[in-house]
Amino acid sequence: MIVGIVMHPALVFVLAGLLLVVAIISFYFFIKINRTDRVEFDKKLEAYKREVEQIKLREEERQIQLKQRQEAAVAAATDKASQDKVSKYERSVQFMAPNGASYDVPMIDTITIGRNPRCNLYVKDPTVADLHCKILYSDEGYLIQDLGTEGGTFIDGIRVPINSVQELKTGVLQMGKVTFFITVDSNKK
Repeated sequence: MIVGIVMHPALVFVLAGLLLVVAIISFYFFIKINRTDRVEFDKKLEAYKREVEQIKLREEERQIQLKQRQEAAVAAATDKASQDKVSKYERSVQFMAPNGASYDVPMIDTITIGRNPRCNLYVKDPTVADLHCKILYSDEGYLIQDLGTEGGTFIDGIRVPINSVQELKTGVLQMGKVTFFITVDSNKK
């Protein structure tokens, strides 16, 4: 009798319908739970991405600060070395360009001036010779020598004789189209 009731087509149809309803309800709750989990997962993923970006920004800022500290240390060391070099040799010649740029060149034995980058004062101008002139220091004081240039070297408008030396005092130095106001310390003879 139970087999007959179970096998009855209407009952089978009702049981199949109930199973279908249970499956649909289960699927609905599975989707809803999965969607809730997905929303939570997306929120956590966005929070993680924001944290990673903040970490990257902090690292970039740290790198910039480190680079600035290194540059400041190098600049301080360079300034100190420059000051030590000037004080070590106790003499220097100051060159001031018309644009206001000032160059304090320490006087070791000689100061070479020219278009050659190896010169103590490198002048990037085609009217200046590779080795244009040099400034010397001796017991007589500061001297300047033109190194055989076509354009010549002029102090206060007076040409320095080619391949000979002449006394150098504070004034205007002209080489080709380049002009400097130079200052020499006449007390340090």
